[in-house]
Amino acid sequence: MIALFRLARRLSEAERTAFLRGLALMVTVLVMGVALLGLSGWFVTAAAAAGIAGVIGFDFFRPSAGVRFLALGRAMARYGERLLTHDATLRALAGMRSAVYAGITRLPHEVQSRLRGAEALNRITSDIDALDGLMLRLVLPLSAAVAGLAAGTLAIWFLVTPAAALAVALIYALGGTLVLVVTARIAHRPAAEAEAGLQGLRAAGLDLMRNRADLAVAGALDRLTGVALEAVTAEETARATGSMTLNGNPPLRWR
Repeated sequence: MIALFRLARRLSEAERTAFLRGLALMVTVLVMGVALLGLSGWFVTAAAAAGIAGVIGFDFFRPSAGVRFLALGRAMARYGERLLTHDATLRALAGMRSAVYAGITRLPHEVQSRLRGAEALNRITSDIDALDGLMLRLVLPLSAAVAGLAAGTLAIWFLVTPAAALAVALIYALGGTLVLVVTARIAHRPAAEAEAGLQGLRAAGLDLMRNRADLAVAGALDRLTGVALEAVTAEETARATGSMTLNGNPPLRWR
């Protein structure tokens, strides 16, 4: 976990401004969603009460304009957040790849020889590629959730009572932590199986491409191609099983 935090800090430092802008837009999406929910609920309730009371001069236009503004603003903020955070993550990962490969070139020749194997190359590549999820699916959403929870707690503190604000914050904090822990425990085994399947697929594909000519001469090309296809099937099965475990539904497969 400490290593993940160090990697997240290094990635965020590489593109600090872009990540901060994306985080601000992510918080904006949450705030606009809460405001849209509150305004829509108030508008429906007030319109129903006005109809029951027979109020003719009820203003329908400004609340409906506010609903449209919040809905469109949330969509635009979501688009901008995705654009900024994904672009910053890809650029930060590109810089990390360069730093990793530059560090490998400074290692002794014996160590470099061990890192040229299929398993080591696959591990390095997959570990760096997996870091996009660290920022996009863990660090930034958690940061936005904490900021949104803090803003909501302050709003309830001043609008209602401090006791209600603390109760709501505690419920959301404990509930969110429980959901994360349970999801992590459930997803650990399917994720490990899917990663093992992906590593086997990459290793089989790399061996097949490297030794294609020698395998053809030895008459073993068809056998190794079958091994690669079995690795593809195993990786697909592992991911399908993991998706069914988490969602309860079979994944869509495009052919």
